[in-house]
Amino acid sequence: MKNLTGISIILFGIIIFSLVSSCKHEPLGLNNFDTICFTRDVQPIFQNSCGKSGCHNGEEEGFDARTYESIMRSITPGNAKKSEAYKALTSVYINPMPPSPNPPLTKEQRTLIAIWINQGAMNTDCSGSSNTGNTDQTDSICFSQNILPLLQSSCAVAGCHDQTTHKEGLNLSSYSTLMSNSESIKPYNPSGSKVYKAMITTSGEDVMPPYPRTRLTSVQTEIFRKWIAQGALNSNCPSSTCDTSGTISFSTKVWPIIQNYCLGCHNTNAASGNINLNGYSNVTAVAGTMRSNISLLSGVINQKAGFIAMPPYGTKLDVCKIRTIELWIEQGKLNN
Repeated sequence: MKNLTGISIILFGIIIFSLVSSCKHEPLGLNNFDTICFTRDVQPIFQNSCGKSGCHNGEEEGFDARTYESIMRSITPGNAKKSEAYKALTSVYINPMPPSPNPPLTKEQRTLIAIWINQGAMNTDCSGSSNTGNTDQTDSICFSQNILPLLQSSCAVAGCHDQTTHKEGLNLSSYSTLMSNSESIKPYNPSGSKVYKAMITTSGEDVMPPYPRTRLTSVQTEIFRKWIAQGALNSNCPSSTCDTSGTISFSTKVWPIIQNYCLGCHNTNAASGNINLNGYSNVTAVAGTMRSNISLLSGVINQKAGFIAMPPYGTKLDVCKIRTIELWIEQGKLNN
């Protein structure tokens, strides 16, 4: 029993809950479950289902579904059935949460919360130690660093799903607009998320990005799938280190930046502004084009006067990414 983790915990919990649903006993062998982690397993459910703008996100006085302290005001540790938050999450009649038209929690999510409460509703991280903040997970996907660049480069562009056009009613330019449509992203459920399904569809009208824009790679779609599977959090985890020592590699340092932030608009089929950055030779040509003694590539990512700011949507590249590209140019634009 001690080896049950992740999906095994959830599935086993569902079986136990089903067996005892007609009586008032708590799940048997509760103490034999591995500890449910609040910051990894429970907080994302509350945050994505209840802590949205206009609901319980701290904008008004009352319940804030984003913090442990506020959530605990509606939790009776050790007793899910007496916990007001849990009763709201499982109610279908009186004040259900999340309210319609938002989809209810899945059985797996409700079961996980119940087990967490019955274990004592501890504020634990993934190591089981006390924690009052967010937990950095080695295998986590961060929205600001990994997901938003893909959306802004390939989807939230002029004429498609940007703030101005919002084709088919979808605005994918920010986390709040992405999540405002309950069908676009369904946390923990990639296969039920409209945006992800469009990314992996190979034919028909729902293909995204549509021709002539370049499709996302299998690596990029897997990153997107994994982010949804982890709860589709509005996470921001900037790197605390910036390694620009030694010779900068194009393939491992420069190309990933170009691919995630630029290629959606500047590819072979859809070369916005007649700038094609698809591949080493094209990137080198742009980097070698000089304007006022400044590399064209360096000028646009630094958003200098006289250059068109890139990326055009969203925030400027961080200092580390800009410095990485600049050093690669200074070192001779090596194909390494």
